[in-house]
Amino acid sequence: MSLWNEIHIRQKVELSLEVMKKPFNFGSTIVRKNDTAIFFPMPPSQHSAAAFRKGAPCEVTIHAENIAVLFNGEIADVQPGSPAPTVQINRPPEEALRKRSASGTGVKVEMPLTFRLMKDPVTPISDLKKGDSVSIGANDATIHTVQQIKPGAYIELNLTLPGDTVPITLVGLVEDSSEFRIGELVSFKSFIKYEMIRGGDQDKLVKFIFDTQRVLRKRGLY
Repeated sequence: MSLWNEIHIRQKVELSLEVMKKPFNFGSTIVRKNDTAIFFPMPPSQHSAAAFRKGAPCEVTIHAENIAVLFNGEIADVQPGSPAPTVQINRPPEEALRKRSASGTGVKVEMPLTFRLMKDPVTPISDLKKGDSVSIGANDATIHTVQQIKPGAYIELNLTLPGDTVPITLVGLVEDSSEFRIGELVSFKSFIKYEMIRGGDQDKLVKFIFDTQRVLRKRGLY
């Protein structure tokens, strides 16, 4: 069965687009879907008008039931509407559709981190390299790196939460990795499911996520 059949109205869609050579993340909800395209309201952001233009390339993540469906596409059309314009993204070729496990509850947050590749959950096989987080959850994370990390690889992440001085260390399994372009620069986003994390570190991570979500809710952003 096609992954396209997993996509339905009222599912959340996340998009990464470039505005003035900088990446921005947007979120919306699918209001219409057929065999050839999905449709959703343009997100209410000051950058939306510049980002959502016909032909603009984008990375698409749709949170379907129990899985996330991902593909690289482009804005096919933007139709005027009230209270917001309607954005159309066409269905990609079947081989361009990818899936991964459904993400746990997390927050979009950018923070520096270091990582190294592992032969297994306890045996490192590379030196420490630098990267950044894209989103952090209690059970998974998405990170941004210059190097491509192949799906199926084990990876150790080390990050220091804001306001803390002791880094959190965890080991995860890479489930998905996709290319990301900013102008002529090429980098990669990787989705990681945690395999090993100390209880104390997970408690700190859950508290950080909860506190961040509470602040965002007060601002109407979550």
